Amino acid sequence: MSGVASTGLGLAGVIAGAPMAALAHSMPPTGRVRLPERWWAGGAATHPRSVITTAAGTGGVAAIIGAALPVSVTLPAFWIFAVVGVALSIIDVRCRRLPHCLTGALWGSSAAFFIAATVTGGGIGPLVQSAIAGIIATTLMLGLALALPGQLGLGDVLLTGAIAFNLGWLSWQTAGIGLIAGLSLQAVLAVATRRGRAPDPMPLGPALIAGWLVAVVFGS
Repeated sequence: MSGVASTGLGLAGVIAGAPMAALAHSMPPTGRVRLPERWWAGGAATHPRSVITTAAGTGGVAAIIGAALPVSVTLPAFWIFAVVGVALSIIDVRCRRLPHCLTGALWGSSAAFFIAATVTGGGIGPLVQSAIAGIIATTLMLGLALALPGQLGLGDVLLTGAIAFNLGWLSWQTAGIGLIAGLSLQAVLAVATRRGRAPDPMPLGPALIAGWLVAVVFGS
């Protein structure tokens, strides 16, 4: 993609950073997800520094995605994944939570744009590939969560599946790279912080999103 288009996506990501910051920094540990007052401006109770930091994250990741992928019908799906992924990472660090409405939005937006690309003549192969990758990853992660109670939540399972579904559109290898990179990063962080045996597990969301970004950049 051209530098101009990549810059445009990055600027759009910066603009999206304000509502993402409002959502991420007002998220309760449990209960229903509600948009705070003045969410479009970062939220009335959100510190300006948090808004700036979040906007820098969403803008930076969106710009990287724009530079890594060509212009296509499916590009908005990856932009949405970048922006929402940053918000999910912040939420998981703050409250150890990956809200189903946001992970579901990743599934839904990817599916919508992938179906649109298929209908407009892209062929059904990539869509089937994405669906299979998402189902396999979700099933395996669900089995792991059931085998290790208290270590993984349903949010981790759904996010893993969404990542595989999204990356599966690019290739099987890209989906595999994303999951392996994310889980490997989580393992390294657990060892580095000496929390491998801690009763309170580390948030998995940030590592999974980082693995997704690595896969888009180096595996696509």
